Amino acid sequence: MRILHLSTFDADTGAARGSLWLHHALRRRGVDSIMLAGRKKRTDNAVRPLPGMVAQLAARLRMRFDDLPLRRYRKTDESFWTIGWLPSRLAQMTADFAPDIVHLHWVGAGFLPVQALAQFAFPVVWTLRDMWPMTGGCHYTAGCEKYHDACGACPQLRSVDDNDLSRAIWRSKQRHWRNLDLHLVPISRWLGDCVRASPLMRKYPLEVIPNGLDTGLFTPVGKAAGRAAWQLPAGRPIMVYGAVNATTDIRKGFAELRAALEILGRDTTVQRPMLVVFGDLQPGDIPDCGIEIRYVGYIRDNIRLSQLYAAADVAVMPSLQEAFGKTLIEAMACGTPVVAFGGGGPDDIIDHRIDGYLAQPGDPADLAAGIAWGLAAVAAGADLGRLARAKVEAAFDIDVVAARYHALYQRILRQRPSDADSLAAAQ
Repeated sequence: MRILHLSTFDADTGAARGSLWLHHALRRRGVDSIMLAGRKKRTDNAVRPLPGMVAQLAARLRMRFDDLPLRRYRKTDESFWTIGWLPSRLAQMTADFAPDIVHLHWVGAGFLPVQALAQFAFPVVWTLRDMWPMTGGCHYTAGCEKYHDACGACPQLRSVDDNDLSRAIWRSKQRHWRNLDLHLVPISRWLGDCVRASPLMRKYPLEVIPNGLDTGLFTPVGKAAGRAAWQLPAGRPIMVYGAVNATTDIRKGFAELRAALEILGRDTTVQRPMLVVFGDLQPGDIPDCGIEIRYVGYIRDNIRLSQLYAAADVAVMPSLQEAFGKTLIEAMACGTPVVAFGGGGPDDIIDHRIDGYLAQPGDPADLAAGIAWGLAAVAAGADLGRLARAKVEAAFDIDVVAARYHALYQRILRQRPSDADSLAAAQ
């Protein structure tokens, strides 16, 4: 069985790391797994760049210019967009590897043009990590449900034109994505519900398989050791929050977290808490919220990141719309309970008030209550961290997830007609 994985990136994002870990886990299972990255950064020899310097240069230019059609609009900052309008030879390149299955991961930023999906000559498994396959360009809808129909008059484009760019992209997907040999794998039940609401995607078979994690990399190292490694105070309640563009991506909920911290700062039961933020630089124009915040920037070393998670009493993920919540399982694997807004991917991860807290979606007051609950439970000696770690080992360990994908590949290949069957049908 030969599986060819396609991913825009092989580094710097949770989606890239997740696809890379799955690739390695499948190889450990004896699967002939190959991974191509549109923008290869790692020195990992198990990941290949696109074949040929011309293809690599073309991919970079495609990523750079994919958003040109957006420049006609005053787009909001609510979500990243992919247009997918520039052609590529991606489908033809896959044929040279003769895979049994092509496995798509996060293929945004123009890496996978819309028309390319219909050009693959092999069954396609697509791990859905956000909403782009269902929408007219946005990767998250910020609550908009126009993708249920055909998009148009897009709020994120600040458009009142029904026939705007969002509808043109949606219609292009509708035109090109008919009768595909396509198998969808949303990473949460919430995202699966979005697929079922989508006229573009709901006709294709679907199986929810969560993100996986290398639990050997993310492992409990002890709170004292974690705080010593990061030079954090031993006796204070510490929270950790991190994401790519943690303070600047509106969807990640930093504004709601700050509002929750203001409430927490008035809670006399929580003495001198501190928040540690990773994944972004310190913003220069944010007023004091009454709680010390330490910004540690970008962390590309998994050992250092594990130490930071372990140093915290509670990890917080205030995303307003999240397909899964990879930082949640990273923190839980390190023995740290978690607090997040419910209503999305975190619902699949957290058992409320058992190994974490699910706050009411978008409610800073309930988020503050969840943080206070977690800090109090940890201070009282509750074994939340052990329960969190056990859940990750049982449900989200990358080898467990790889076994589910392996079984899916086998079912797809068993259900395919043989060459003899196809010839007989043609005659």
